[in-house]
Amino acid sequence: MRTPDERLDAAIGAAGRTPPASMLDALGKAAREELAQHPKARAWWVDGVAVLALNLLMGLGAASLMSWSDHQHVSEGTKYASAIAWFAVMAVGSVWWLKPGPVRARWLIAGGFVVASAITLFGASGFDPGLPFSAGLYCAFAECKVAIVPVVLVVWLSTRFAAQTSHLLVGTFAAASGGALALHLHCPNGTFAHIAVFHVAPAVCLAGLALLTRHFLKPRSFVP
Repeated sequence: MRTPDERLDAAIGAAGRTPPASMLDALGKAAREELAQHPKARAWWVDGVAVLALNLLMGLGAASLMSWSDHQHVSEGTKYASAIAWFAVMAVGSVWWLKPGPVRARWLIAGGFVVASAITLFGASGFDPGLPFSAGLYCAFAECKVAIVPVVLVVWLSTRFAAQTSHLLVGTFAAASGGALALHLHCPNGTFAHIAVFHVAPAVCLAGLALLTRHFLKPRSFVP
């Protein structure tokens, strides 16, 4: 087994040439200055708590301002099971998306989003209020308005470390779950198509938009 120095020499050799001494000195100086300014790393969950607070403010605030409806769900049990699932994804995902460690833990939260969506979709009452299908755009816009500020925060925070796809997906799903929770308690349309297109799909679109936006942003740090 090679020593760390031997692995470093091999990496430098693979790069084709030895970096200039001036470049190495500059990197060392920058590292020492950063350590002097921030000798102790901030706990990973601090930013997660900020995302959670914002999601709670936006999601629960929107839910409290909307009139409640009992037409979307096939039963009271399904209604509250779905609400609990959306809240769990929002609450846990808001913090967990930043947790260091194996990617499996983050994919579990993404799986929770799928479960919450499935409970809502297959627990739909089928009730159609008789409005044009395009009227569902109101729900999509409402969900995006609730989620957009937390999503922007997630994308901005992701530039502070070497974010992976799973970080962005879970952070965005958590933010979108706040809007989905508000709609879940408000929307009177219980048709499968309406919920799929105007409740679930906007969250997936926001996740795609977050990934695309992050691709064009310059990372402020490459710390894992």
